[in-house]
Amino acid sequence: MLASPRSVVDAFGLAAGGRVLEIGPGTGYYSIEAARRIGRGQLICLEIQREMALAVRQRLAAAGHAGACVLQGDARAIPVRSGSVDHVFLVAVLGEIPNRREALAEIHRVLRSGGRLAVSEQLPDPDFITPRALRRELRAAGFVEQITRGRFWYTSTWLAIG
Repeated sequence: MLASPRSVVDAFGLAAGGRVLEIGPGTGYYSIEAARRIGRGQLICLEIQREMALAVRQRLAAAGHAGACVLQGDARAIPVRSGSVDHVFLVAVLGEIPNRREALAEIHRVLRSGGRLAVSEQLPDPDFITPRALRRELRAAGFVEQITRGRFWYTSTWLAIG
């Protein structure tokens, strides 16, 4: 069972008007709430699977968020300018990425200095990353922890420095 979009997106601290990148939106379960929160900002969804990219695009359009940008691509090569994103979030996705080191370097690249990364993980996801392992990987990638809430379902927020 997935956590509600409202409770998960609450933990991200998205600001109205921001430029937000969601990696691995699937069918857009959390995307609509994120788009609602940022209002006139820009939501970019990056989905590796073609069918899911089409599904999230349709779901966002049906919910009145046709201005959201849906890209098909890989988190290890994000097709977005360096330093152009205010906030990146992933929900139960990071553990599925084959080379997380490359993906985290790309996320760091696209975030502006002081931009925020939010990672949410939920058991019983078979690719669940423990908070301890996440801390180790994100610190190595140059992120600074802000706060981590929860344990078996948690959201961890980090800052991109430099």
